[in-house]
Amino acid sequence: MKISVQAKLEDMGMNLDRISGAMVESFNLAVGQIAHEAHDEWLRRAQSRRVSQEYVFGLQKRESFVTKKSSDKTMFVISLIGKLPNMLEFGFPSFDMKQVKPGWLWGSKAKTSKEGKQYVVIPFRHPATARTNIRYSGKAKKAGLQQEIKKVRRKYGLDRMIRTATGTIVPGPVKRVPRAASVHPYLRGLTRTQKPHRSGKTGTSQLSTFRVMSEKSPASSWVHPGYEGVKLLPEIERYIHQSLENKIRLLLS
Repeated sequence: MKISVQAKLEDMGMNLDRISGAMVESFNLAVGQIAHEAHDEWLRRAQSRRVSQEYVFGLQKRESFVTKKSSDKTMFVISLIGKLPNMLEFGFPSFDMKQVKPGWLWGSKAKTSKEGKQYVVIPFRHPATARTNIRYSGKAKKAGLQQEIKKVRRKYGLDRMIRTATGTIVPGPVKRVPRAASVHPYLRGLTRTQKPHRSGKTGTSQLSTFRVMSEKSPASSWVHPGYEGVKLLPEIERYIHQSLENKIRLLLS
């Protein structure tokens, strides 16, 4: 997307010959301000909608906002940096995760079975609290796991820190949902793992389950459903156009 003051003025039906050089300079300064505000707005919307942290990181990188100057003009370039953040923005179709190379099955953590087949144990993170920025998608979303995990956390004591009698946080795996539990299959074996800080009084935790991907896995067992995309960029484009039009009208009033 490219936006210029000159093009915007023409779109608004204004005569460029009647605008002084000083006014054009004021417009150019306004563009810089709007560019900074648009970048901040993009980041704010991504965070407020609890978009993946990888997406947010793509906007927080230094090269996400670049100023390019030449002899006759200044350009402000706003970018979402990284392959994964852009996949999250624009979406991607369904695909077989077993066929991605190197991917999981052919990556550095894969192992070889006695039969000579590749396999890998894959951890899946789950929301440890209501504030955790993890949202289910695909089959897990359709199955209503976002609501069910709240009940599972409470029922099996996965929603609070496990401490010793002296108040120190217990490290490592501390609680687990039984494999035979009457919960959704995706949540069986759900494990709470704790990592104390140096003091031992505070720390972090996460909830995980584990699945094995192998060359022998059924063809349909590792098909990603695809992702429709965050689609924040069109919103930011509209934000920029409206902000620039408002600024131009203000400067000419």
